[in-house]
Amino acid sequence: MTDTSEIGTYRRLFADKFAEVEQLLADLPPAALTWKPFESSPWQGAAGSLGWLTAHAISSTVYLLKRAEWTMGRIEWSEVQGDQGKEEFTTANHDPANMRARADAAQSYVQQMLDSLTYAELDASRPHVKRPELVFTARFDIQHAIEHMSQHIGHAQLTRQLWALQDGA
Repeated sequence: MTDTSEIGTYRRLFADKFAEVEQLLADLPPAALTWKPFESSPWQGAAGSLGWLTAHAISSTVYLLKRAEWTMGRIEWSEVQGDQGKEEFTTANHDPANMRARADAAQSYVQQMLDSLTYAELDASRPHVKRPELVFTARFDIQHAIEHMSQHIGHAQLTRQLWALQDGA
């Protein structure tokens, strides 16, 4: 039976997003991860590469869930970072197998975090360390992680389609 609870819904949404990451990376050559559809635009500048968009989707998801954990009092602020710290897309991430492993590790973290979550913790709130007028809530950070991941996966899906339209792709 499907878990229709709030936390169960988060599990399903994240599982769907990570399945989309797997689909994005399937049968992808390394060159595709660094390809950009354009280098400049009069609106918003350069396009992100397929690899950077995917790496950011993974990294920001971990970052936002770590921030939720901090809001709940589980970890220190210094531990709030993405899965690879400030380095989201290094040369090691030009390898699709490495990106798949990174996505798998992030998905494991997400599931462990959600499995340990209580409903009382979802209501936790806490002011930012340096900007106390900015108040974080655990529920918002979890929902924002899903929304933000979805946005970047959508960008990556479009970028992969454009890459596939090239000659020789």
